[in-house]
Amino acid sequence: MALQEKISNLKEGPKDDKVAVASGIAISVVAVLLVAWAIFFFRGIAKGTQEVDLSGGAQDEFNFSSVKEAQERLKQEYSDSTEEFQQIREEAVSRQIQLQLQTELQQTQGSGSDQFGSPNTTY
Repeated sequence: MALQEKISNLKEGPKDDKVAVASGIAISVVAVLLVAWAIFFFRGIAKGTQEVDLSGGAQDEFNFSSVKEAQERLKQEYSDSTEEFQQIREEAVSRQIQLQLQTELQQTQGSGSDQFGSPNTTY
């Protein structure tokens, strides 16, 4: 009976009171649903029944063959460029060694003494 009287008073009352009661009811319903969901969710985690299933959905629609082909092409291009860089490096090292040998040879020839023991001053 008291509930009936309060409902009839709200029907006849101002709009602000109606909005306040409606929002209070909505907030309490959302809070109850959230608490129930949390209880079931954490109980499921505690039991270990939560399994991740990634099969299905957008992943099945994705074309993995084209991705694998592109990956193989990139690997091949990278390995080719690595071989080219290695070859360039080896050529540069061999040139540097030849240059060092030539300069050492010129230094020993230019700074040495002649066959009679006198220093060689000609370059």
